[in-house]
Amino acid sequence: MDKFIKTLSTIITSILFYVIASYVYLSSKGFVYENGTFILVKEAYASTQNEPLQFANKIGADVALNFNADKAIGDKNAPLTLFEFSSLGCSHCADFHLNILPKLEKDFISTGKLKVVFVNFPLDAKSMKGAMLSECVSSENKSDFINKAFLKQREWMLSFKSEEVLAKYAINESFKQEDAVSCLSDDALAQKIIADRQEAIDKLNIQGTPAFLFSDKDANEIVYGVPEYEQLKSYIQSRLEK
Repeated sequence: MDKFIKTLSTIITSILFYVIASYVYLSSKGFVYENGTFILVKEAYASTQNEPLQFANKIGADVALNFNADKAIGDKNAPLTLFEFSSLGCSHCADFHLNILPKLEKDFISTGKLKVVFVNFPLDAKSMKGAMLSECVSSENKSDFINKAFLKQREWMLSFKSEEVLAKYAINESFKQEDAVSCLSDDALAQKIIADRQEAIDKLNIQGTPAFLFSDKDANEIVYGVPEYEQLKSYIQSRLEK
Protein backbone atom coordinates (compact mmCIF):
# COMPACT_ATOMS: atom_id res chain seq x y z
CA MET A 1 0.00 0.00 0.00
CA ASP A 2 2.83 2.38 0.89
CA LYS A 3 4.44 1.65 -2.48
CA PHE A 4 1.18 2.44 -4.29
CA ILE A 5 0.75 5.74 -2.40
CA LYS A 6 4.35 6.69 -3.16
CA THR A 7 3.88 5.94 -6.86
CA LEU A 8 0.59 7.87 -6.97
CA SER A 9 2.22 10.82 -5.23
CA THR A 10 5.05 10.84 -7.76
CA ILE A 11 2.57 10.84 -10.66
CA ILE A 12 0.52 13.69 -9.17
CA THR A 13 3.68 15.72 -8.51
CA SER A 14 4.82 15.21 -12.10
CA ILE A 15 1.45 16.32 -13.47
CA LEU A 16 1.42 19.43 -11.29
CA PHE A 17 4.96 20.28 -12.33
CA TYR A 18 4.01 19.93 -16.01
CA VAL A 19 0.91 22.12 -15.61
CA ILE A 20 2.83 24.85 -13.77
CA ALA A 21 5.71 24.74 -16.24
CA SER A 22 3.27 24.94 -19.17
CA TYR A 23 1.51 27.91 -17.58
CA VAL A 24 4.77 29.78 -17.05
CA TYR A 25 5.98 28.97 -20.57
CA LEU A 26 2.76 30.03 -22.30
CA SER A 27 2.53 33.19 -20.24
CA SER A 28 6.00 34.15 -21.37
CA LYS A 29 5.04 33.43 -24.99
CA GLY A 30 2.07 35.80 -24.96
CA PHE A 31 -0.80 33.67 -23.62
CA VAL A 32 -3.23 34.46 -20.80
CA TYR A 33 -5.36 32.06 -18.80
CA GLU A 34 -9.07 32.85 -18.94
CA ASN A 35 -12.17 30.75 -18.24
CA GLY A 36 -10.21 27.52 -17.90
CA THR A 37 -8.18 27.82 -21.10
CA PHE A 38 -5.13 29.56 -22.54
CA ILE A 39 -5.88 32.36 -25.00
CA LEU A 40 -3.39 33.96 -27.37
CA VAL A 41 -2.97 37.65 -26.65
CA LYS A 42 -4.01 39.60 -29.73
CA GLU A 43 -1.93 42.74 -29.37
CA ALA A 44 1.58 41.43 -28.90
CA TYR A 45 4.96 42.79 -29.88
CA ALA A 46 8.14 40.81 -30.38
CA SER A 47 11.11 42.06 -28.45
CA THR A 48 14.55 42.34 -30.03
CA GLN A 49 18.00 42.76 -28.54
CA ASN A 50 18.53 45.94 -30.55
CA GLU A 51 15.50 48.20 -30.63
CA PRO A 52 15.18 49.92 -34.03
CA LEU A 53 15.64 53.68 -34.14
CA GLN A 54 13.02 54.03 -36.89
CA PHE A 55 10.09 52.11 -38.32
CA ALA A 56 12.09 50.53 -41.14
CA ASN A 57 15.84 49.99 -41.21
CA LYS A 58 17.67 50.15 -44.53
CA ILE A 59 19.86 47.26 -45.63
CA GLY A 60 23.05 48.08 -47.48
CA ALA A 61 22.83 47.79 -51.26
CA ASP A 62 25.90 45.54 -51.22
CA VAL A 63 24.19 42.89 -49.02
CA ALA A 64 23.31 39.85 -51.15
CA LEU A 65 20.15 38.02 -50.02
CA ASN A 66 19.35 34.46 -51.11
CA PHE A 67 15.90 33.69 -49.70
CA ASN A 68 13.76 31.52 -51.99
CA ALA A 69 10.60 33.27 -53.23
CA ASP A 70 9.19 30.32 -55.20
CA LYS A 71 6.26 29.73 -52.81
CA ALA A 72 5.16 33.34 -52.52
CA ILE A 73 1.58 34.35 -51.79
CA GLY A 74 0.29 36.76 -54.42
CA ASP A 75 1.22 37.86 -57.93
CA LYS A 76 4.78 36.80 -58.76
CA ASN A 77 5.18 40.09 -60.63
CA ALA A 78 4.11 42.27 -57.68
CA PRO A 79 6.41 45.32 -57.41
CA LEU A 80 7.03 44.84 -53.68
CA THR A 81 7.98 41.64 -51.84
CA LEU A 82 7.53 41.04 -48.13
CA PHE A 83 9.71 38.34 -46.56
CA GLU A 84 8.05 37.26 -43.31
CA PHE A 85 10.62 35.77 -40.90
CA SER A 86 8.62 33.74 -38.46
CA SER A 87 8.66 30.84 -36.00
CA LEU A 88 5.55 28.64 -35.89
CA GLY A 89 5.77 28.46 -32.10
CA CYS A 90 5.98 32.24 -31.66
CA SER A 91 2.80 33.87 -30.35
CA HIS A 92 3.74 37.26 -31.83
CA CYS A 93 4.12 35.60 -35.23
CA ALA A 94 0.68 34.02 -34.86
CA ASP A 95 -0.71 37.46 -34.07
CA PHE A 96 0.66 38.86 -37.31
CA HIS A 97 -0.23 35.88 -39.48
CA LEU A 98 -3.79 35.44 -38.23
CA ASN A 99 -4.78 39.07 -37.68
CA ILE A 100 -2.67 41.37 -39.83
CA LEU A 101 -1.82 39.29 -42.90
CA PRO A 102 -5.52 39.03 -43.92
CA LYS A 103 -5.66 42.84 -44.00
CA LEU A 104 -2.58 42.90 -46.24
CA GLU A 105 -4.30 40.34 -48.44
CA LYS A 106 -7.29 42.62 -48.85
CA ASP A 107 -5.42 45.90 -49.36
CA PHE A 108 -2.29 44.89 -51.26
CA ILE A 109 -1.88 41.19 -52.13
CA SER A 110 -5.21 40.67 -53.91
CA THR A 111 -4.59 43.83 -55.96
CA GLY A 112 -1.22 42.61 -57.23
CA LYS A 113 0.83 45.22 -55.37
CA LEU A 114 2.50 42.94 -52.83
CA LYS A 115 3.62 39.33 -52.60
CA VAL A 116 4.54 37.60 -49.33
CA VAL A 117 7.21 34.97 -48.78
CA PHE A 118 7.16 32.99 -45.53
CA VAL A 119 10.70 32.35 -44.29
CA ASN A 120 11.07 29.88 -41.44
CA PHE A 121 13.05 31.17 -38.47
CA PRO A 122 12.46 28.41 -35.88
CA LEU A 123 13.19 29.27 -32.25
CA ASP A 124 12.83 25.78 -30.77
CA ALA A 125 12.91 22.09 -31.73
CA LYS A 126 9.14 21.77 -32.12
CA SER A 127 8.94 24.80 -34.38
CA MET A 128 11.78 23.30 -36.41
CA LYS A 129 9.67 20.22 -37.14
CA GLY A 130 6.78 22.45 -38.20
CA ALA A 131 9.15 24.42 -40.42
CA MET A 132 10.30 21.24 -42.15
CA LEU A 133 6.74 20.13 -42.85
CA SER A 134 5.84 23.58 -44.19
CA GLU A 135 8.66 23.21 -46.72
CA CYS A 136 7.62 19.70 -47.76
CA VAL A 137 3.94 20.31 -48.49
CA SER A 138 2.96 21.60 -51.92
CA SER A 139 2.80 25.29 -52.78
CA GLU A 140 -1.00 25.03 -52.86
CA ASN A 141 -1.16 23.62 -49.33
CA LYS A 142 1.64 25.55 -47.63
CA SER A 143 -0.51 28.51 -46.56
CA ASP A 144 -3.21 26.22 -45.16
CA PHE A 145 -0.65 24.27 -43.14
CA ILE A 146 0.99 27.40 -41.72
CA ASN A 147 -2.39 28.94 -40.84
CA LYS A 148 -3.47 25.76 -39.06
CA ALA A 149 -0.17 25.51 -37.18
CA PHE A 150 -0.59 29.07 -35.92
CA LEU A 151 -4.29 28.64 -35.15
CA LYS A 152 -3.65 25.44 -33.16
CA GLN A 153 -0.33 26.61 -31.73
CA ARG A 154 -1.20 25.70 -28.14
CA GLU A 155 -2.27 22.17 -29.12
CA TRP A 156 0.99 21.03 -30.68
CA MET A 157 3.32 23.14 -28.54
CA LEU A 158 1.96 21.47 -25.39
CA SER A 159 1.86 17.98 -26.88
CA PHE A 160 4.44 15.33 -26.01
CA LYS A 161 3.96 14.09 -29.60
CA SER A 162 4.15 17.40 -31.42
CA GLU A 163 5.56 15.79 -34.57
CA GLU A 164 2.49 13.58 -34.91
CA VAL A 165 0.11 16.49 -34.30
CA LEU A 166 1.88 18.70 -36.85
CA ALA A 167 1.97 15.84 -39.37
CA LYS A 168 -1.82 15.54 -39.13
CA TYR A 169 -2.13 19.18 -40.20
CA ALA A 170 0.00 18.44 -43.28
CA ILE A 171 -1.49 15.13 -44.40
CA ASN A 172 -4.05 15.31 -47.20
CA GLU A 173 -4.88 13.57 -50.47
CA SER A 174 -1.51 14.42 -52.02
CA PHE A 175 0.66 14.35 -48.87
CA LYS A 176 0.65 11.00 -47.08
CA GLN A 177 1.85 9.78 -43.69
CA GLU A 178 4.97 8.31 -45.28
CA ASP A 179 5.70 11.69 -46.86
CA ALA A 180 5.57 13.32 -43.42
CA VAL A 181 7.90 10.70 -41.94
CA SER A 182 10.37 11.17 -44.78
CA CYS A 183 10.18 14.96 -44.48
CA LEU A 184 10.85 15.00 -40.75
CA SER A 185 14.00 12.90 -41.20
CA ASP A 186 15.40 14.99 -44.07
CA ASP A 187 18.74 16.27 -42.76
CA ALA A 188 19.45 18.31 -45.89
CA LEU A 189 16.16 20.19 -45.49
CA ALA A 190 16.90 20.88 -41.82
CA GLN A 191 20.32 22.24 -42.73
CA LYS A 192 18.78 24.52 -45.39
CA ILE A 193 16.32 25.98 -42.87
CA ILE A 194 19.13 26.53 -40.38
CA ALA A 195 21.25 28.16 -43.09
CA ASP A 196 18.41 30.58 -43.97
CA ARG A 197 17.99 31.36 -40.28
CA GLN A 198 21.70 32.06 -39.87
CA GLU A 199 21.73 34.26 -42.97
CA ALA A 200 18.88 36.31 -41.50
CA ILE A 201 20.87 36.73 -38.28
CA ASP A 202 24.13 37.62 -40.00
CA LYS A 203 22.85 39.89 -42.75
CA LEU A 204 19.65 41.34 -41.29
CA ASN A 205 20.48 41.38 -37.58
CA ILE A 206 17.28 39.50 -36.74
CA GLN A 207 17.35 38.69 -33.03
CA GLY A 208 13.73 37.62 -32.54
CA THR A 209 10.52 36.96 -34.41
CA PRO A 210 8.67 38.17 -36.29
CA ALA A 211 10.68 40.41 -38.59
CA PHE A 212 9.76 41.67 -42.06
CA LEU A 213 12.01 42.43 -45.01
CA PHE A 214 10.46 44.65 -47.70
CA SER A 215 12.27 44.34 -51.01
CA ASP A 216 11.89 45.88 -54.45
CA LYS A 217 14.24 46.76 -57.31
CA ASP A 218 15.46 49.86 -55.51
CA ALA A 219 15.83 49.04 -51.82
CA ASN A 220 15.67 46.51 -49.00
CA GLU A 221 14.31 47.63 -45.63
CA ILE A 222 13.52 45.59 -42.53
CA VAL A 223 10.90 46.04 -39.82
CA TYR A 224 11.34 44.33 -36.44
CA GLY A 225 8.39 43.19 -34.32
CA VAL A 226 4.65 43.44 -35.02
CA PRO A 227 3.73 46.97 -36.14
CA GLU A 228 0.33 48.63 -35.89
CA TYR A 229 -1.54 47.90 -39.10
CA GLU A 230 -2.22 51.53 -40.06
CA GLN A 231 1.47 52.33 -39.68
CA LEU A 232 2.38 49.29 -41.75
CA LYS A 233 -0.20 50.21 -44.39
CA SER A 234 1.15 53.75 -44.64
CA TYR A 235 4.70 52.44 -44.99
CA ILE A 236 3.77 50.02 -47.79
CA GLN A 237 1.88 52.75 -49.65
CA SER A 238 4.91 55.03 -49.45
CA ARG A 239 7.16 52.26 -50.80
CA LEU A 240 4.78 51.63 -53.69
CA GLU A 241 4.64 55.32 -54.55
CA LYS A 242 8.42 55.45 -54.79
